[in-house]
Amino acid sequence: MGGKRHQRKGEAIKYDPEFAGPLKNRSCTDIICLLLFLAFLVGWGVVTGFAVYGGDPERLLYPTDSEGRVCGRGEFVNKTYLLFFDLTRCASPKVIATGCPTPQVCVSKCPSENWFYTGGETEADRTKLICRDNVNPMDTSKNVKDLVINGHCAFYYVESRSLAGRCIPIVDGALEFGDKIIKNVDQENIDSEILTKASHYLAKFYKTKEVAEGVFQDVQRGWWVLLVGFGVAMVISFLWILLLRFISAFMIWFSIVAFLLLSGFGAYYTLNKYLTLRGTSNATFSDMSEMEQEFSLEFSRYAELETTWLVLFIITLVILVVCLFVLIFLRKRIAIAVALIGQASKAVGSIMSTLFFPLVPYILQLIFLVLFCGVAVLLASAGKANYRIMCKSEAGCDCPAYKENDTCSMETFDAALCPNASCQFFDYVEDPKVPWFHAYNLFALFWSMFFVSAFGEMVLAGAFASWYWVFDKSKVPTFALSMSLGRTLRYHTGTLAFGSLIIAIVRMIRVILEYIDHKVKQKTDSKIIRALLCCCRCCLWCLEKFLKFINRNAYVYCAIYGKNFCVSAKNAFSLIMRNIVRVVVLDKVTDFLLFIGKMVVVGGIGVASFFIFSGEVPGVGPHLPEMNYYLTPVIIITIGTFFIASAFFDVYAMAVDTLFLCFLEDCERNDGSAEKPYFMSKDLMHILNKKNKDVDKED
Repeated sequence: MGGKRHQRKGEAIKYDPEFAGPLKNRSCTDIICLLLFLAFLVGWGVVTGFAVYGGDPERLLYPTDSEGRVCGRGEFVNKTYLLFFDLTRCASPKVIATGCPTPQVCVSKCPSENWFYTGGETEADRTKLICRDNVNPMDTSKNVKDLVINGHCAFYYVESRSLAGRCIPIVDGALEFGDKIIKNVDQENIDSEILTKASHYLAKFYKTKEVAEGVFQDVQRGWWVLLVGFGVAMVISFLWILLLRFISAFMIWFSIVAFLLLSGFGAYYTLNKYLTLRGTSNATFSDMSEMEQEFSLEFSRYAELETTWLVLFIITLVILVVCLFVLIFLRKRIAIAVALIGQASKAVGSIMSTLFFPLVPYILQLIFLVLFCGVAVLLASAGKANYRIMCKSEAGCDCPAYKENDTCSMETFDAALCPNASCQFFDYVEDPKVPWFHAYNLFALFWSMFFVSAFGEMVLAGAFASWYWVFDKSKVPTFALSMSLGRTLRYHTGTLAFGSLIIAIVRMIRVILEYIDHKVKQKTDSKIIRALLCCCRCCLWCLEKFLKFINRNAYVYCAIYGKNFCVSAKNAFSLIMRNIVRVVVLDKVTDFLLFIGKMVVVGGIGVASFFIFSGEVPGVGPHLPEMNYYLTPVIIITIGTFFIASAFFDVYAMAVDTLFLCFLEDCERNDGSAEKPYFMSKDLMHILNKKNKDVDKED
């Protein structure tokens, strides 16, 4: 039965007296995939060129006036706010689809008083006017009444404040214009109610754009803070794995205790926040006007909602309880896993350059990430200005020459043909190819990031395999890491491209499903469809995890034997399946312990950044840049820390996985006799109840 079972899972590896670690005689593998990857990078360069040529990121930072000019840039460098001549024209649901049909101009500051045109022609009346850029209100040759009636100047404005770069009226109470009642072109009274209604629809129109603008501005203002955060994360991660080299057992147990303490503190803090905000969470917003609340993003309000903290409390409590049960269940295996990590630390100590090697893939991934973000921003801001006909009255333009919402051109539009219409900037029309370029850019990010990750894994695997497959561990090749790096770059970049392509495809399918699920939520409430999509997403997540596991071990096998991806994956998987119990009991437990250590670093820096940017650390606030949303740097730094810590902790994870795979092969190749002695160290033999019968081998 045992023989048949082994045949189903592949033939056991036979003893080879000449085998002594990674083979030197090898050939290039998966060349076609390498060529495909290089061609894809060239395509990414083409997309980048298109984005650079057509993109203008400043469009995302500042609003645009009726003529398509960006406020705060060029001739309007000192005019960073957008003013609506008649905000009541925005008091309609169609504003969400068509925009606000009133002239919009860039101003240096929002109005600080209420004013309306009373019919006067004095110099004092002219100084009060806010007009289009090409109109001089002090020119006495032009009648003030004509300037107002023809829409060249605003016939009223009210005290406003800047929200999302737009001047939005302050109308907490009754709107005062002295003893006068003023009306708009539709003969509606201009009062607090209609202005509030207008702001409501205007907020919906600008809601999505405000997200991009706010976050982009935060990144632009606080880029140096983000870099400092990333630098701190890098230093702490490096010190952590450096200490792991010398006091591995202490660091692992410290990680476990620290993780439980962090989870416990998180549960306590979130519960305390929830209880504090309960019943008073809406008080924060009672001090804001209704319009300010409309223009306040949900993103910026989450931290002030009691529901947010209740959800976070439940999550942290579940994490704490689950980890406690897992640790209790695995308590007998933790000691063995700690010893196995100790062996990995000896391998790392013998090849100290592996501690610094994560900087290489980290820098490469950072370059690809910056490239992706830059291209994404440029593509998002690419496009030509789109102008549309706006009617001055709700009844319509009342002329056959122009119809409301038709496209128009500022150069050819003739106001004389239709006095009740105007040609105004609406939005930027993107090139039909841009959505495909966005998809290409996203897939390029996935493929490049997974390629770099695979590169780091194979180089480390080759180095640690060189350490394992020598009897005297003190005589490891001097340039083990450099030799592994050379073999990987010379022979196996095609294999890296092949493996990373598979993962990138699965990840892209997952993103597409997420997009479909988002659209389905908006168009239907069908629980069956939602359930099917949820099952598909879950299955794809499991598939991606499984393929990553296969790829990782395939890279180890390829680093040792120099075989192509498919052969390496098949042989590695067969070896694992023949020893599946050992894999689950030992290898996965060590992965879990290293994951806990990584989460301690990520959680510690995440919590610290939250307290710093939320203003709970006294004396730090004045030295930080002003942010639209203090959660922006917290989220970015936490996510960045996760990837940085992963790059460093992967050194030990790769050491454990490589040594474990080599151990499994060692057990199949050899039996501990004088003719076929084990290559594993004495400590590892002691951990796994193995020994060489007649060979005195140094540790």
